[in-house]
Amino acid sequence: MPKPYEVSLEVAGPLALWSRPDTGATPSSYPVPTWSAAKGIFESIAFFADGRAWIRPTKVEICKRVDDPGGEVRYQRYTTNYGGPLRKSDVMSKGMLSGGSSMQLYATVLADVCYRLYGTILGEHPRGGRNPRHHLQDLFQRRIKRGQAHKIPSLGWSEFTCSYWGDFRHGVTEVDSQINISIPSMLVDVWSDPVHGVYDPDFQPAEIKQGILLYPEVGTERSTAHA
Repeated sequence: MPKPYEVSLEVAGPLALWSRPDTGATPSSYPVPTWSAAKGIFESIAFFADGRAWIRPTKVEICKRVDDPGGEVRYQRYTTNYGGPLRKSDVMSKGMLSGGSSMQLYATVLADVCYRLYGTILGEHPRGGRNPRHHLQDLFQRRIKRGQAHKIPSLGWSEFTCSYWGDFRHGVTEVDSQINISIPSMLVDVWSDPVHGVYDPDFQPAEIKQGILLYPEVGTERSTAHA
């Protein structure tokens, strides 16, 4: 078996939204990032645009501050102004030069979140002195140590930027082993392929056990095909 190339990071922030598609225009959050959201967080640190290597999320752990009480995922209401194309026609027609009036958007978001994310790097095998997997792992780890990123990681919505992202904070945070949640249907991935895919959402049951969710092995077939 080829050597596995693995990466990990901890992310935390005051607010997060991992939208459940079934909640429509007033989105409510899953308790943990979806597979595709976790992939996006990894790629906010480092990625290869040509897809010769990419990070597949494998696991997420829900964390809390050491010695804080556990066993709870906290939700709260959130309101923001929306000015995008999904506004009603009468709202968009208001205003002379502003492009219409904004509308209020309501959501149920998570409060005071902390996660540890794990991933494995897939893609082309080493050949001709080149090892894209090792290259991406090295790039990711160097950026984590330096506090660099392709863009600042966010926790779902782009305005929910992380208050912390980096190495695990051992002694400061720990896995909340009291959290056990069954999710009958959870969005796994939005696209047919991890790199350059088309819209093809996939839903599967999910189980958070003692604060840990194992992601399905999305993208394994693609990795084998391109080996």
